[in-house]
Amino acid sequence: MRKKYLNFLIIPEDSSRNIKFRLSFWKAWMILGLLVFWVLVLIILTLLHGKAVSDLIFSKSLRQENERLKKYNAKVVELEKELQEYRRFTQRVAELAGIEHPFPADLQKTETNLASFQKEANPLSEGETDLYSSTPEIASKLSERVQPEGEEDATIEPESLRHIPKGQPIEGWITRGFSLNEYIFGGQHTGVDFAAKEGTEVKVTADGMVSFVGWDDVYGNLVVVDHQNGYVTYYGHNFKILINSDDFVKRGEVIALSGNSGRSSAPHLHYEIRKDDIPIDPKDFLNPK
Repeated sequence: MRKKYLNFLIIPEDSSRNIKFRLSFWKAWMILGLLVFWVLVLIILTLLHGKAVSDLIFSKSLRQENERLKKYNAKVVELEKELQEYRRFTQRVAELAGIEHPFPADLQKTETNLASFQKEANPLSEGETDLYSSTPEIASKLSERVQPEGEEDATIEPESLRHIPKGQPIEGWITRGFSLNEYIFGGQHTGVDFAAKEGTEVKVTADGMVSFVGWDDVYGNLVVVDHQNGYVTYYGHNFKILINSDDFVKRGEVIALSGNSGRSSAPHLHYEIRKDDIPIDPKDFLNPK
């Protein structure tokens, strides 16, 4: 069979010699196939590159969102801890006042496991709003219970309440609050700092036994009081300590003079409350209703 060819003629503009050549059909098809193949390869590589760039941008966006959610979750966990401490404190006061079930039924359930708390929710739910609204009633009944009829100026405090921290330990103003959030500026701070001039009287906030008196590399001259009910208070950075270890102290008793000892940049008192060896926010105990 006679082979078929494709003839090509190229005529230059300058009228020079014409270029003429021919290709057999199978060579022409082979060249065309190679061209189509390389075009497809280029298209595929372009698509893959675009997808890789898109995935990289999406991955970066996910990392940023993950960091934002971590910070948000830390704030939610911290707030939930504060609410739980408030519920436990109010429950204890309610029991002393003889009030049963001061919380709504939904708050009697097992507390949320904070380590796995991930939901984005309004920090003050309807149940917790009811909790705050019920506090005046609890306080009113407690007042009726501890104040004898006909003695308006008398204040009789049950012995068990005298072992719960109450009021400020020093005359001063708060310069740094409580926080367990490691993402905020300054990191975690397990107590509150009161600015006061050196030599200001430091008073114990509840009855208890002095469990530690001495030097601490962070808190300087430190006093620790065990209130024998799970509560322990810390008084740090003192100039001078006025009591001894194993002394029994009563609320309002002067135990030290404030100073600037330990890891401190200015005269102040570091005041800390722990419940069952867990730091809790002292703010609910500074000015109780």
